[in-house]
Amino acid sequence: MISRAQRRQLLDRVDVVDSGTGPVVALAHGAGGGVRENFTPLIDTIADRRFVGPYYPGAGGTPRATEPLSIDRLADTVVAAAAEAGAERFPIVGLSLGSAVAVTAAIRHPEHVSALVLTVGLVYPDAQARALVRVWRQLAERGDFDTLAELLCYASSPGTLASLSEDEHAAAVRQIRADHPIGSADHVELVSRTDIRPLLAAVDVPTLVIVSGEDRVVLPDTVRELASGIAGAELVEYPSAGHIFTPAEAGPWAAEVSAFLDRLPR
Repeated sequence: MISRAQRRQLLDRVDVVDSGTGPVVALAHGAGGGVRENFTPLIDTIADRRFVGPYYPGAGGTPRATEPLSIDRLADTVVAAAAEAGAERFPIVGLSLGSAVAVTAAIRHPEHVSALVLTVGLVYPDAQARALVRVWRQLAERGDFDTLAELLCYASSPGTLASLSEDEHAAAVRQIRADHPIGSADHVELVSRTDIRPLLAAVDVPTLVIVSGEDRVVLPDTVRELASGIAGAELVEYPSAGHIFTPAEAGPWAAEVSAFLDRLPR
């Protein structure tokens, strides 16, 4: 149980999104992402939930950390933000690295975490993720954020990229560049040393796992390990989606998440 004093310490100077009304749903965003950047499709379309999530150090308005990030501390901070909003028990929706954060939170705080939604979830840095992280860190450390934005654009599915005109592609890269958090190198450094496989068998809450078949950040088979490793987990696959959802893909995702949340006990 996180005490009130511990919550205040964890949330000191942390930028927290708190949007909507209804039962609280905690949000754990991905590396190089953010709460609104990753979860706007849920926040804007699911009307009967209150979404609460902290920006990790170096993202949003949260200052960059002065020491290496800890997945345990990120998990504690996600739980602290939801508890500070007045929730006793709540589901956590995690995306990419946020899925590892969510699973860690469920193990560290079983009295609070009632369910998990794990989307394109990091389990451990597989060969594809390792390669991306290596290049990402080098570009970020050099300050070459224009090239990094080009790299991250390719997290979209091949079908999405093929549909973009040259001008649309350039606009997408500019948007990624504008949204890119200053602490992304710290985030992916954490990715490089994250491995939640030892935790999966101990997860004992309803879990929904969502896999993108064209994911070019985390291998689809790696994400499937979440469903195979967590007893009773539901698995949904979007065969043509990439790691970053298009608006057309985000709509079904939001509907899937909403339906899962509606099946949970209130």
